[in-house]
Amino acid sequence: MKAFALFLLIVGLFLFLSIIGVFNFNFRLIVEIIFAIFFAVEGIRELTKRNFIGIGGIIFSVFLFTSIFQVFGYRFSLNQTFVALIASYLIGIGIHILLKKTITPNFWEKW
Repeated sequence: MKAFALFLLIVGLFLFLSIIGVFNFNFRLIVEIIFAIFFAVEGIRELTKRNFIGIGGIIFSVFLFTSIFQVFGYRFSLNQTFVALIASYLIGIGIHILLKKTITPNFWEKW
């Protein structure tokens, strides 16, 4: 419940800043913020379980935050965001495969 209260405070602050003209706030921005927070929490949760695929979620969350706040002065399109989602999880899966011990399945032991 406290996380939801914090979210409401952030949304209220962004709405206030959009009224003043400091920050442009629209529905796409709300959706990107929700997904950025979701992927960051999911990535951290996976990393605490020693599952390196969570790095993909953190990379995608950073990408969304750079798109939201236009860090590089560029707003990414929906297609670019979707490709970034796929690319970040491919990076996470690659890191996971490189850093984890390989487990070879023994399919034929029963026979």
